[in-house]
Amino acid sequence: MDDLIVLQNITKKYGRKVALRNVSVSIKRGKIIGLLGPNGSGKTTLIKTIMRIIRQQEGEIYICGEKASYLTRKYISFMPDREYLYDSMTIKNAMDYYRDMFKDFDYGYALELCQKLKLYPEDKIKELSKGNKEKAVLMLTLARRVPIYLLDEPLGSLDPVIKHEMLTVIKQTLNDNNTILISTHLIKDTEPILDDAIFLDRGVIAAQFNIKESGKDLEDYYLEVFSNV
Repeated sequence: MDDLIVLQNITKKYGRKVALRNVSVSIKRGKIIGLLGPNGSGKTTLIKTIMRIIRQQEGEIYICGEKASYLTRKYISFMPDREYLYDSMTIKNAMDYYRDMFKDFDYGYALELCQKLKLYPEDKIKELSKGNKEKAVLMLTLARRVPIYLLDEPLGSLDPVIKHEMLTVIKQTLNDNNTILISTHLIKDTEPILDDAIFLDRGVIAAQFNIKESGKDLEDYYLEVFSNV
């Protein structure tokens, strides 16, 4: 099955506010896909709906061919847009916790990622810089062997060197059997590793295309689509 995520007519409302409106999209394996749009466009809501952290009012979601439920989370490794590691932990403690929590956690690959990201397992979370905390969370997320990786604003306001290190390991994690969906508004930083782009504008898919086949400059097209937002 090539389609790892299928959304059919998804609508999500918070009271009278519509966060997602009739969203339909299929996400295939073997690609890094950018979920792109300004703040408030619905990117995080869409990812949390796929994760079943929140539920849509209308439409259906299928994950690896199964109707989305709490159980389909086993197919997904999720990096949220907020810190969640305990300050009292070391990086190794966090790795041990992930190994206990997730049968698909590849401890050897986690150590390899630590080396690539210049992380030291004995370091305490509370003593890490913001950039190294982000790298530690990315390491934990990518060390799970799953078909789907959801990364919600993984780069934040990090410096260019750290962004480059993180983007490099994201690209190296991709293979023919998985897919990586990155929610971001940092177009220039992520464009070099993206295969496809999905533009989300106020809860509606404004565009979806293969970047290389389109011949479009992603930032120019982004500005064209969202210049009136």
